[in-house]
Amino acid sequence: MIVLEKDEKLLILNWLRNLLARELSDEQLQTLQAVEFSQFFAFLVEIGFEKQSSALQQELQKIALFQHPRLELAADFTQCFLLEGKVSALPYASAYLDEQSLKQNLAKMDHYLERFQLQINRQTNEPSDHLVVYLEVLIKLIEQNNATEAKAFIQQQQLLTWLPQFAKKTEKTNIRTHFYPILVRLLISVLQNKCT
Repeated sequence: MIVLEKDEKLLILNWLRNLLARELSDEQLQTLQAVEFSQFFAFLVEIGFEKQSSALQQELQKIALFQHPRLELAADFTQCFLLEGKVSALPYASAYLDEQSLKQNLAKMDHYLERFQLQINRQTNEPSDHLVVYLEVLIKLIEQNNATEAKAFIQQQQLLTWLPQFAKKTEKTNIRTHFYPILVRLLISVLQNKCT
């Protein structure tokens, strides 16, 4: 099994965080579809994510066939993550954890936010149990070479306690592309296999 260097972990996690944080811009979509970006997909294959890399590239080819590709992805982002919990896969731990687990989870997140002096994005007003906030904390742990703590954060504490349920829900949403479900599954694979 290929072990990733710290900068490689950070590269993938930052990339996934940025794609899952908000609707893609025209520039982000053009970058993903550019020939030059095939090097990144080749890197994913090289480190063991051939299936996910291939699925993402195929999905991007399908998306390019739409008359308004970015708008289709924006609609999927809304449908997948922003509607109410019965029809969307809300990217919040509170949508998947029971009350006791959530209370413990949020107490730990408050500790991490204070420790790393991270502030919740006031522009989007995301609560501390949003997936992107969790990824920001994980990135900080990896930057500081806290491998044991990062592993616990992923496996026992913060992420894998609810992400598999979230991933299943993304696959059941009423979307036209599979771009976001593929990204979420890739994130889980990265967390399980490359960040612990």
